[in-house]
Amino acid sequence: MIGRWKRRGNHLATARLAVKRHLPWYARIGLAFLLALVLAALGFGIYRYGEHEGRRDPNALLAVQGASVEASRLAADLAEARQRAAGMEQQIRLETATRETLARQIQQLQGDNGSLREQIAFYESLLTKTDRAPALAVEMFRVEPVGPGRYRLRAILVQGQSSQEAFKGEIDFRLVTERGGHRETLNWPQPRLPLTVSRFTRIERETELPADAKLRQVELRVYGSGEARARLSRIYDVKG
Repeated sequence: MIGRWKRRGNHLATARLAVKRHLPWYARIGLAFLLALVLAALGFGIYRYGEHEGRRDPNALLAVQGASVEASRLAADLAEARQRAAGMEQQIRLETATRETLARQIQQLQGDNGSLREQIAFYESLLTKTDRAPALAVEMFRVEPVGPGRYRLRAILVQGQSSQEAFKGEIDFRLVTERGGHRETLNWPQPRLPLTVSRFTRIERETELPADAKLRQVELRVYGSGEARARLSRIYDVKG
């Protein structure tokens, strides 16, 4: 029922009706959007007003100028610090390179000094040898690594003073290598090297092995001419 009938005195009347108007959804969205625009415009106007007043304020201008000067000074200090750091880094590199060069030179000089001392000792031993010295002896034998898989073999053979004729024969080296956990033995070089010793002889040879092979031991062997059995030998164990 739309309403209820009520009796008032001798008359019949209907109850009062309350009517509410409802806006459609698109109208409400439009009003909200318009309100947002108004608030945004009001905020922008307040911002512009504050900015304008700030520019007119001499204290604000001085503060901005001071901040700009301070920023420029800090940027200049940073550039100077970077330049000094780069200069110090270059100086450190030069000093490091110089120290490394000096260290290499000192090491080379120490090696040369040791070699000279070895030579002096060798010549002194020659002067002090007597006629009882053996007819042939290995005075010195060394094996030095010079690179991956490369070794230098150095030896000095001395003939006793009692020997009137030079020794003539052959020489080779028995190399013991380790590769992949297994040891291998080879005679090097092939054929043997001819050898003549008159008072003393220096021998210096370089051998090259596979890069993954390690030289563990070298045996120097001296043979007489046409002999199959070595007359003289010396073993050198390679360290490392």
